[in-house]
Amino acid sequence: MKIDYRPWLIVFLVIVSILFLYTAYDKQTKTLKLENLIKVLSFQDITYSLRELNKVAALAALGLLALVFIVGPLSKFWPVVFAKYLAYRKTVGVISFVIILLHTAYSLFIYYKLDPGSIFAQATLLPVIFGFIAFFIFLIMTITSTKSAVQKLGYKKWKTIQTCGYIGLLLVILHFFYIESKPTAGFDVRPYGLVIFYFAIAALLLRLGIIFVKTPERKLYEEHFGENEEGRKNSKKISGKK
Repeated sequence: MKIDYRPWLIVFLVIVSILFLYTAYDKQTKTLKLENLIKVLSFQDITYSLRELNKVAALAALGLLALVFIVGPLSKFWPVVFAKYLAYRKTVGVISFVIILLHTAYSLFIYYKLDPGSIFAQATLLPVIFGFIAFFIFLIMTITSTKSAVQKLGYKKWKTIQTCGYIGLLLVILHFFYIESKPTAGFDVRPYGLVIFYFAIAALLLRLGIIFVKTPERKLYEEHFGENEEGRKNSKKISGKK
């Protein structure tokens, strides 16, 4: 079976962009400093490096989820341009959940040390609740992302579960907002973090836009992941390709 490397390339580029544009950013000088990135990747201070890489994981998960969810609305508004990217959604979505899993494991076992008092402290209660609910939404989505799940659940139930992903994305956005909000500084995020944050919001707004615009409704599992051969043929006819 031939493996499509393109979804993995997307994940790689997102993570690399975060390392160079977020991790390397110096808040004091407001410039990119390569030594900041080297300090993290060299693990001179293991605690610091793990904490920074955990932030990279959290931001990568948010960015990848935004990509997964924004492709759906874009492919409805401009199918000729964006429908071909539907084929990457499942792989990128599963990888983003694995990254969420790593972020959750670090936060619970290393950052909070499994201390219920720290996990559910008043200052972190809301973001923790948002994070946990989002985690279970994406867990269920990942488990049911196969054709066999559609056969067992039925297409309508399966689609409802997958659509809940937008609720999960909203919860992740809220989780990120509250985690990065400080009592004195407010919502204090490095510039590239803001770019990904607003990109995720744009994905939600585009999904809401579908409610007010008549677009073709997807009626098959394959159509959600670009696996519908007839749809591909029609797309080629529209674009004039042979």
